[in-house]
This record gives sequence, C-alpha cells and structure tokens, in this order.
Amino acid sequence: MVFKSTSIVSWTLILVTILLTNSCATYNTKSEAFQAKLQQGNIEGAIASIEKNKFLTKPRNRLLYLLEKGKLSYLKGDYKTSNLLFNEADNLIESNTTSVGNQILGTLLNPEKETYKGEDFEKVAIHYYKALNYAFLNQYDEALVEAKRINLQLLQLNAKYPQGKKNRYKDDAFAHNLQGLLYEASGDINNAFIAYRNAVDLYLQNNGAYMGVKVPEQLKQDVLRTASSMGFADQVIQYEKKLNIKFTPPSTKNPEAVVFWENGLVPYKDQTFFTFTVLPGNRVGYVTIVNEELGIDLPLPIDTGGDHKSDFSDLDIFNIAFPKYVRRNAFYNQASLEVSGELYAMQLVENYEEIAITTLKDRRFREIGKAALRLAAKKVSQYALKNENEDLAALLGIFNSITERADTRNWQSLPSHIYYSRVPLQKGENTITFKSGNSEINQQIKVQSSGSKLQFKKIVTPKVYR
Repeated sequence: MVFKSTSIVSWTLILVTILLTNSCATYNTKSEAFQAKLQQGNIEGAIASIEKNKFLTKPRNRLLYLLEKGKLSYLKGDYKTSNLLFNEADNLIESNTTSVGNQILGTLLNPEKETYKGEDFEKVAIHYYKALNYAFLNQYDEALVEAKRINLQLLQLNAKYPQGKKNRYKDDAFAHNLQGLLYEASGDINNAFIAYRNAVDLYLQNNGAYMGVKVPEQLKQDVLRTASSMGFADQVIQYEKKLNIKFTPPSTKNPEAVVFWENGLVPYKDQTFFTFTVLPGNRVGYVTIVNEELGIDLPLPIDTGGDHKSDFSDLDIFNIAFPKYVRRNAFYNQASLEVSGELYAMQLVENYEEIAITTLKDRRFREIGKAALRLAAKKVSQYALKNENEDLAALLGIFNSITERADTRNWQSLPSHIYYSRVPLQKGENTITFKSGNSEINQQIKVQSSGSKLQFKKIVTPKVYR
C-alpha cells in the first residue's frame, strides 16, 4: 500500500486534530458546572451538580467525589456532614483499595482510568478541614487530633519515597500554627507556645519563608506572647533576636476571634503532550521534551529506520502525556478586617498554589517512569500485532496515541491561598467586616463574645479570573 506525500500530510493533519481534540477533555472541563456555581456562591447548586456529574460518581473517582462534596459541605456550614465525608475519604486513603482492572486500563490506555488516590498535599488538607469542622463545633480535643495528624501524615508520605526523591513539602508551618491556636482555645498556653515555636523554627530553617509563605507577623507576636505568659524570659529574648522585633505585652486581655480567609481556587491539572510522528519514508526524526512543571527540556534525535518507502504500515506515532498545573488568578488579592473602627490586615498563612506546583516537580521522575511504562506497554502490543498485520498495527498505534492522557484529576475546590487575622472582641455581640482591597466587597460576621475563649470564623471568596 503506497501513499503520496499529499496523503501523508492529510493523515498527519487528521491525527493532530484528533490529538488536540482529545487533549481538551480534562477533569477541569468535566467539573465546570459545579465550579461555576461554587464561584457564584450557590453551594446547594454546586452540590447538586456534583451528584449529577457522571465522571465524579464513577467508583474509581470516589475519593475525588468525597473531597469535593466534603469541601462544599464545609462551605455550607454543615460541619458534621463534611466530617463524615472527609472521614470516609481518610479511610479510603488508609485502605489503599484499588481495582486490578482499572490498573490494567491505566497502563494500557491512560492513568485516569485508575482509581484516584489523591495528591499528597490533598491527603494532608483533609485534616485541616476536619480540624476546622471540629473547631466550629466547639470540639477542640478532636480538632487538635486532626491538626497533629497533618505533620504525621507528611512524615508517613515522605518516608515511602527513596532517598533523593523526597518531597520538599515535608512539614507544614500552618499546621503547627493551627495547633497553637487550638491549644490556646483549649487554655493550654504551654503547648500553644511549643506549637508556635515549631512553626517559627520551620520558617527560620528555610530563610524566613516556607512553601511560598513568609513568617506571618501575627505568628511572631503569638510565639513571644505565649513565651512571656509562661515566664520563659530567655525564649522571649531569643526569638526577639531571631525575628528582629521587640515584644510589647498586650495592654488588655480581650477575648479574640481568629478569622481564616480562603481565597481563590487551587491550580487545576491539565496535560502536556509530547508527540513524535514517524512518517512513511522518513529516516530521521526529532522529538523535544519540554515541560516547565517537571523541569524537562530535552531534544532527542531518533533514527526511525525508514527505508524511503511510503507504506502505511511504516507510519508510527509516539505520544506521551504528562500532567501540569495551570494557575488561576484570584479575583481578590488583599483584604482586611474592620472591628470597632480598627483595621487588621489578613496575613498569608498557607499557599496551596505553591505546594501543588512544588510537589508535582518533586515527583517528576515518578511521572516519567509511569509514562515510559505506559508507552512501552502500548508499543509492545503494537509491535506484536505487526507480525500478524502491519496495517492493523499502524492503526493500533494511532489508537494508542489518541487514548494517551495524563491524569488531570485533582481536588479543585481547594483554595489557592489561606490568610488569617486575629482580632479583639468586645463584650456582647461584635460585627467583623471583611473588606477587599481591590474590589467593592463587604461581608460581615456576627460574633458573640464568650469570655476569654478564642473563637474561629471563616470567609471564603473562591472567585477567579478565567
């Protein structure tokens, strides 16, 4: 069977069109309906969209369904339901259940056919939300357990990776900070100081910034204040020097509220294709592997073995897909709280955008290995068929290329950034006004003062620019 050059061009154009069309069907595309309702603040509508989403309700995507719905229940203020969903997600991760059939499909077709196991930072984020759910339910002992599990989970996750392939995200300063706040809410100032100190030390060990976050000014004050309260004068002096600040004891002991601001949405997963087509009659081809997220930029000359004939069976396609994150720009970029005429800046305390992109880079060699295994499995089947029917083998090569995909699933209702501020309360009912610095928005929170007990509140602004 002989093809002229025009036919070869036509085949190439058809294949490119098919591959480009195939590349659009990511999880982000499939979840647009619920994400749109989430950004509109229609949480009930977003939950209803999840229930109707055929992709999310597939058994292999059960974990993803639980994560998305658990987060939406949290936003709705249904903290008990949220924790039930996150508990199931946690148990699913611990059991590490998978389907052999899905694993085979993942190897022969694409990894999105496999059971979703979750990103490492997603497994950790479950405990943050469970901790806050318990705090909002005034169950501080349970909240502390979950906050402590954040760092334990990170240790366990990193322990399973070989030396030289560990994640840089091996600890979480926000987790220590949150522990400190919860200890304070429970009246345990000594352990609160230890938790704050652990958070500060993690920042200092990383030149004052960790995972895209600098030491929050509030944390600096909290570590010095709790050290002073415990009578640890040497610790006050030591951390004043380390943090280059002077501690001034608070003049009053008003009850306080800690307000967390969850802003934007975490980057979504997309995919990058590395496609190399060996056209009939060509002898030498080139494939360049370029991927910023994985840190790859590698041009490779390939001897195709072409014999300058134009047989259809000589047509061969090498197509490998790698995941990448796409940042989403938050609609709001700065904010403050107004209480009794005073303004309190919201301070960055967790950067999921940075964590997501960093953890993907850290596992680049694991992704390359999985992609190479997948390509090898596909090519083995193709070349085995070639002994029986060369043209059918070429068609199988086309099919293998079309079905090649990266796993684009990720927990997309997570915020890109979390901020916080600690504000004083007066006796009785207090009004906390949330003000954005770059857009007209005023959200109010009513807080009833309850003695000296620390309270927790949340503000959520998931809106992003498209």
